[in-house]
Amino acid sequence: MMGITLSLLAAAVYGAGDFVGGLAARRVSVLFVVGVGQVVGLFGLAAVSALLPAEQVRPADLWWGAVSGLSTAVGITLLYQALATGRMSVVAPITALCALAVPVAFAIVVGLTVSLLTASGIAVAALAVALISREPDRADASRTGALGAVTLAVAAGLGIGVFYVTMGRTDPASGLWPLVAARGASTALFALAALATVARWRRAKAPAGVLWRWAALSGLFESAATALYLLASREGNLAVVATLTSLYPASTVFLAAVALGERLRLAQVVGLGLATVAVVMIVMGR
Repeated sequence: MMGITLSLLAAAVYGAGDFVGGLAARRVSVLFVVGVGQVVGLFGLAAVSALLPAEQVRPADLWWGAVSGLSTAVGITLLYQALATGRMSVVAPITALCALAVPVAFAIVVGLTVSLLTASGIAVAALAVALISREPDRADASRTGALGAVTLAVAAGLGIGVFYVTMGRTDPASGLWPLVAARGASTALFALAALATVARWRRAKAPAGVLWRWAALSGLFESAATALYLLASREGNLAVVATLTSLYPASTVFLAAVALGERLRLAQVVGLGLATVAVVMIVMGR
């Protein structure tokens, strides 16, 4: 029961973080939003990790965590850019499905057996993405922008999906410290990016205070959700936990509908239903 509760909380918090981060990215640079979130999340994870006991932290656990952090940083940056330029109710599910596809592809590459149910789930996911991505006819520029957002969403999902593979290589005895290493690596990456663009930042107008708060909140949400997922995976059945956590786009879509008034077309509603079915099929077939 604890694993189910934690995974549902992770899904809700992941979706809330995507919504807040995407909202901030519509008003200020994506690098600013993700960079602030990474720093705030690093301190948050370090504080929580210090309070939770870890039996043994191997160097390998920290290295795998660092790789996870780099891939997640790229994925989150692309995701927020997609959320800033496209519809949240379209971008979020596409990213989630692509992130789920990465562990399946990894299994194929290393020669692990992929069940018929998993293969069927991938086919259903492809149909779901096509339906979710449908937009009303617009000018060429609008269609180009929509296509760009979808492309970013797919790339973001691949980056986030690497997290599932690499973080799975860590030992449960390491506690949450691999997540601290992950956030430390991603924070360092954004620090280098900030130094490389310091001249441009000096000329730019300082972001409003509310944008700092939104960026920080998105980082806290993302860090909390990651920790909840990792803890849930150690408490309950992995298939159930992964399935429930992977439904986080529902939270993003709900918040987008309530706060932004976004409305889904019938094809997109059907696509979201198929996406849910695909997530269940892929995870249960693994």
